[in-house]
Amino acid sequence: MKSKWSKRLLSLGAVVLGVLADYFTKLIAVSRLKGEDPVPLIRGILRFSYVENPGAAWGMLANHRWVFMVFSVLAIAAIAVYLIRRDPPILLCVSLSLILSGGIGNMIDRTFRGAVVDFIEFYLFEFPVFNVADCLVVIGSGLLIVWLIVDTVREKKKAKQTGEVDGGEDEK
Repeated sequence: MKSKWSKRLLSLGAVVLGVLADYFTKLIAVSRLKGEDPVPLIRGILRFSYVENPGAAWGMLANHRWVFMVFSVLAIAAIAVYLIRRDPPILLCVSLSLILSGGIGNMIDRTFRGAVVDFIEFYLFEFPVFNVADCLVVIGSGLLIVWLIVDTVREKKKAKQTGEVDGGEDEK
């Protein structure tokens, strides 16, 4: 998949599918879990539990919704502009598309609900309740880290093969 347009279509598809998956799972969580006891999925480890989170992880900065709104708008705009104007490698394209779709999913909640709907809970250990959008951001960020490592190694190999010196020290 080398074509700029095919990567853009892949990116758009990933964003649309991610936003839809997040949106519909949150609709199900609201209709089936709100006001109900948690539903065990894997006893002692994972359950579905309805939470409305006005802040970040563990409810941090709950009274500062505007911080998330501003940051989300800036991040969403920056990623979208980058994906439209550039022709990133496929791994970078996919990682940024996942981050973008997660950001849009949670932004929809903050805009229309005033809080993010979370419903996936690991209760084997204390961990914040999260949602599909959060998963997309984490997976996209993980892929971004992989891309950065691969790209750095590739650049170092390329520099070594062409005889370029890297290390910041002046040659005498």
